[in-house]
Amino acid sequence: METSTMNEIDRISSLPVDILHNILSNLCIFYVIHMSVLSKRWKYICTIIPYFRFHSSYCTSLLYSNVEKFKEFMYTFLISQNTINLVRYTLSCSDMLESTYMLRLIHATTRRNVQQLVLWFWHREPFVLPHCLVTCESLQVLKLNLCDDVLKLPNHFDGFRQLKFLHLCSVKLSDEHLTNCLFSKCQLLEKLELIDCNLKRMKLLYIDSASLLYITFLQGDYYDNCEIKISCPALKFLKCKCQIPKDIVIKNLFSIEYVDINFQDNDVKCDDFGFSFEKTGILVHKMIKEVPSISVLKLCKVSLKGLYEEIRQVRLSPICFHKLKSLKLKLGVDEDHMQVMIQLLKYSPNLEVLKLWCDEDGEWREWCYNLPIREDQGRGHEVFHPDPLGKKLHCTYKMHDPEESIVCLVSHLKSIQLIGFKDEENEIELLRFFLKNARVLEKLTIVWASYALKSEEALKKVLNIPRTSSQVLLTFHDAKLKQKSTNWLDYC
Repeated sequence: METSTMNEIDRISSLPVDILHNILSNLCIFYVIHMSVLSKRWKYICTIIPYFRFHSSYCTSLLYSNVEKFKEFMYTFLISQNTINLVRYTLSCSDMLESTYMLRLIHATTRRNVQQLVLWFWHREPFVLPHCLVTCESLQVLKLNLCDDVLKLPNHFDGFRQLKFLHLCSVKLSDEHLTNCLFSKCQLLEKLELIDCNLKRMKLLYIDSASLLYITFLQGDYYDNCEIKISCPALKFLKCKCQIPKDIVIKNLFSIEYVDINFQDNDVKCDDFGFSFEKTGILVHKMIKEVPSISVLKLCKVSLKGLYEEIRQVRLSPICFHKLKSLKLKLGVDEDHMQVMIQLLKYSPNLEVLKLWCDEDGEWREWCYNLPIREDQGRGHEVFHPDPLGKKLHCTYKMHDPEESIVCLVSHLKSIQLIGFKDEENEIELLRFFLKNARVLEKLTIVWASYALKSEEALKKVLNIPRTSSQVLLTFHDAKLKQKSTNWLDYC
């Protein structure tokens, strides 16, 4: 770098044009225009850029000072290079631009063969997908944030021609037939995301598609009044992080590999809205019964509580997951959750990875690990040590009887993660159980809860637990949350 500075070498400007365009694609279009004055090369680069990104918060003063001039600039800049195809067009303008002008911009993007269109606006009236957009042959990605406005389809809707990814955020869906058409008539649609959508007017949300590979339900209102039906033979990924629906029916999921069920949490058996763990258990059991061939299963705390109610009353038959390789559970270390966990382990004979969240904050957490603060390589029975406290730890729940064989513990389970460790007796007993019974375990990772009081005594207590596996590596980590932007455009 020093040599480059002394010789006045501009390494950024010498990068290939497509790389520079990729960098500039994350900037507001006004910043891109400012960079065009740097040199002739930069003017050329900014002139032919196939990306357009605008957020009203970047230029609020300019927008309000002369709205008509601003609108004319936006449109003129968009059509000035109509021979250059648009890779992505991103526009966020809240309620500052009227719907007729928005349609004018959308029409201009389709004339430039836009591939990805991201729109965020609010007009306080239903938004009808324009015909030019529906028939656009180049459009592959459509992301809409309507700020809770109603989405409507044009008459005689025959589906998007080339659309592969549909993302709807804060959209009010009201017509069951047209909504079904939106999903089923897009013959190439592979990915569907419904984020914080309003289903108040819907009694049935039916997703029937031969091409869909990924479906995500995230947050959203009034799911408890709506029945969800999914019939997607090519589907590989299903994520439900939303209110518990009135009912959910999934069928023909012949290719499913990953299921994530994360319904809203409650600490009571039945609340004022009629929520019950018994109902949840039946619903979750019905869902996972239809996907026995999955390789990854992720369940939240409320799902496990619901399943426990059904196991306790012996009303549902066990489900065998012969192909399950990874099991991820958010749970409390108590009798209810442990019984469900043991049941899942029993009927997952080929399980290799187990990940347990014991944090009490109510949310799944994305962690970036620091370097281990303590690690220890076990040597099988040679590392048996007495309890450092000189007393036996008593657990408040009954663990699985070791005499009853759990196949995955004997021959397949290689990695266990315990996230949210607080040095409680139940957690110690859980670790003791795994270290005793997981015979081929290679890695046990323990991540402290952010509010836990870390102590050397706790570390020694765990490190001195006898281990059956001769190759297990036990590590402790501090952790911090990965920071996530709250801006919808950053999420897109």
